[in-house]
Amino acid sequence: GARPSGSARSHSVCAAAVRCLTQRLSGGMGGACARCNEITKGEPADALPGIYPELPESEESDDEGSEGNHSEIAASSGDDEEDAQDYKRGVADILSTTGQNLKRGKTMAMKEAIATAKKHGLESAKISEAEQRLTEHKKQQRRDEVEKEVEAFFQSGASNGIETTQKMVEKATEAECSEQVCTKLRERLDELIITRPLEPQEQDMAWGCLKQSCREFVFAATQGGGRQVILLDLEDGRKVPANISIDPPLQQLTVVPDNSDIATRVEVPIAKLKVGRAKDDNKIAKRKGFSELEEDDAECAVVIRYEDHSRTPGTVCLIEPTALKRDRLVEALLMLTLTCA
Repeated sequence: GARPSGSARSHSVCAAAVRCLTQRLSGGMGGACARCNEITKGEPADALPGIYPELPESEESDDEGSEGNHSEIAASSGDDEEDAQDYKRGVADILSTTGQNLKRGKTMAMKEAIATAKKHGLESAKISEAEQRLTEHKKQQRRDEVEKEVEAFFQSGASNGIETTQKMVEKATEAECSEQVCTKLRERLDELIITRPLEPQEQDMAWGCLKQSCREFVFAATQGGGRQVILLDLEDGRKVPANISIDPPLQQLTVVPDNSDIATRVEVPIAKLKVGRAKDDNKIAKRKGFSELEEDDAECAVVIRYEDHSRTPGTVCLIEPTALKRDRLVEALLMLTLTCA
């Protein structure tokens, strides 16, 4: 047989290289195929013994040989250029396919595809697109790993520590975890900070706030007809304007409705009061009048449980204009109760 032309040998090498790359990207990450191992990079074809046997020199004249060689070289050059384009197209197809099917364990395959594309001068836009896909794939891998770690974190005792929770918040934020995951972590951190034991300085500040709330309430409740409030009927949900007042010795609290036909006057010893947010009281929450309240009113409601002078228990529910004023009223009554006790 005649010795294969340069074009045929080039086509054979290109085809083998594409097959090898395809095998590595679609299959495992093993070594190169057997065919490629036979070809040493940069080694001329003539240096590969046994592949192409030596042919005897042509007995034709030098002129005829020269003319034949020129035509063969021209044809070989055109074929080589076509083979190079075919190889580029093959690399581009592999790059696209690998990018579309990226999954765990295929990251190295994608890196190799990008490196091959750069080596053979593939369009920069296609390479940039592939690199972007690889970057997003890595981010998603990191995001999934951290979100699994967060899930395990909430099942462990580490979620009860401020420092460990703070680190987990930072980690989830850096990994660009979902908003739901980040919000859950931030809320947990806020809860731990709010409910932690107070420092001595914070205790002093808290007592200062309680005293200030108490002063403001006492001043309003001992002036004129008292402090204006909204009284809630827990049976039918009616809201009745009323006034809450305290006697000068600060021993007795009185709630007087504007319309005595709708609600009755209540007089109770301050020392016998128990006060809190109505929504936190399970018994109040089940009462018909409270359950029919709008959400904003329910949020601002205060419940006062008491025993009157005959030791008969009773309940008063008040609605404040805002959640802040609700808290101030609760603080003031708690402070008064402690003082009188």
